[in-house]
Amino acid sequence: MAEGKWISGLKPGTPIADAARVVLTERFAVVRQYLPLAANNPYEDVEYVHQLRVGTRRTGAALRAFSDALPRKSLKATKTALRTIRQAAGDARDWDVFLASLPGAKPFGTATAKPTLDFLLGYAFGQRTAAQARLTATEAETGPEFLALSESLPTRTREPEGTDAPTNFGELAVQQLGALFAELTASAEANPTEPHDLHALRIIAKRLRYAIEIFAECFPPYLKETIYPCVERVQELLGEVQDANVGISRLVDIRALVGAVAPKQLTRVKKGLDALATSLRGKIPAGTKAFASWRKEWLGLMAALKLEVVASVVTA
Repeated sequence: MAEGKWISGLKPGTPIADAARVVLTERFAVVRQYLPLAANNPYEDVEYVHQLRVGTRRTGAALRAFSDALPRKSLKATKTALRTIRQAAGDARDWDVFLASLPGAKPFGTATAKPTLDFLLGYAFGQRTAAQARLTATEAETGPEFLALSESLPTRTREPEGTDAPTNFGELAVQQLGALFAELTASAEANPTEPHDLHALRIIAKRLRYAIEIFAECFPPYLKETIYPCVERVQELLGEVQDANVGISRLVDIRALVGAVAPKQLTRVKKGLDALATSLRGKIPAGTKAFASWRKEWLGLMAALKLEVVASVVTA
């Protein structure tokens, strides 16, 4: 199955229109492959939904990178279709992760917590079923349009216009990565502590990661072997913090819903819900501590590389 993250075979001197054609063809192929699998056989392998969501993210990164080499109307339509698919896959994937996390959760290791575990499993399964219905409907309603767009768009690439436009794939790589490096470093320098700000930094890191996967072959191995893992690491550790915060918020909503709809049942599950929320809160300090360590490493790395000339350093 087409799951490759790295784009290979492109050189710095490759015309941008040709590079866009290659990259988009590869990225679109992954989404086309996993969309029917995730929509029609999701329980055969949970990776179908996961790979679909990741595939839509990588494809979105490619569309951003080559936006100036694509016809605006078709680009807009493709982004809209892709976003619809990504949101449907993301909803289903979030409930897959939640369901998988419940049986091994520490607060549910005792017999007294079993009512809460059973309740949450049933609730989450119901939510996952509803999410699957939305994903199946998305495949039926948006899939044909996306298929047509993904087949035609790579054939309509063109060279960017304008006096400041990059003239080849290598120049585009310098432009794209330079901006993303600067954005991630500025966000790290701001030393975010609030969940919203940490999540925003994670999104920037994610975009940089997917851009590196496109442009890596324009640079020496240092970019792929040292910088990329560092970017990947902050995305993962902040993902754990975000999952904990989202989980806490979800439990608050569930607790309120049970109290409103079935208040007599709340006494059976309240203790377990509170224990799980406490357990999730306990994960946040470790995540923020790990982020502080990563931040120091990243800023040191960028200072040593002189961020304003990162592109020329890694291409040396």
